[in-house]
Amino acid sequence: MNGLSDRYKTLGELRRRLRARLGFAVQGPAAENNRDVLNDFLQEGHEYIQSLVGVSALRKKCAIKTSAGSYLYDWHNDDEDEDIDPANVLSVWVVRGDSWREQLFQGITERQRELTDMRDVPERYDTLNGQMELWPIPGGQYDVIVEYTASPGRFEQDSDRPTVPGRLVFLYALAQAKAHYRHPDAAVAGEAFKALFGKFKSDQHENRRYIAGAPAPSQPQVVQTADGSFVLGR
Repeated sequence: MNGLSDRYKTLGELRRRLRARLGFAVQGPAAENNRDVLNDFLQEGHEYIQSLVGVSALRKKCAIKTSAGSYLYDWHNDDEDEDIDPANVLSVWVVRGDSWREQLFQGITERQRELTDMRDVPERYDTLNGQMELWPIPGGQYDVIVEYTASPGRFEQDSDRPTVPGRLVFLYALAQAKAHYRHPDAAVAGEAFKALFGKFKSDQHENRRYIAGAPAPSQPQVVQTADGSFVLGR
């Protein structure tokens, strides 16, 4: 798990809290009678929120260490024991120094692959037989930084943590469960979810600013002058 999801409660913890908020905090075997239906509400919330959030919420980085003479590496985040879908890779960089990282270009030609004796800092990458291929073949140990969008995480076992804020998952499930069990305050829980989700979406924009209807400054536009001719303008 990444630093954010480490702070999210597990499925089991969310279910126990949900059961308590619904007034079902009973002891013994009967406490598990509604386990499946509460899990359904939590899992439905998890999937629903994942479908609405931007990819920035699932963006991750990991380091893959190279070895001298080896040019094929698994697309895998070892720190989180997570496979990386090459289709979801955003960028690949190699660490050249304490404050120097150089981006690798995607694509390796057959002519470049012919240079089998060449050993140097990688400059390009590609996917070959399901693995990350580097060129030139690394001449030593380097950290290759992979930035990617993670696939939706598993949320089925009690120890699984959501990949979106657990508070949102809980409030969605609470609203749905209260409506299911005909609690009179179901609408209150629904409004709480909507308010928190709206704030979460707003926070995802971070410090970016947008001007509605304004063209990008770097994009020239064709405009018509008074005599009917067309020129490039800003």
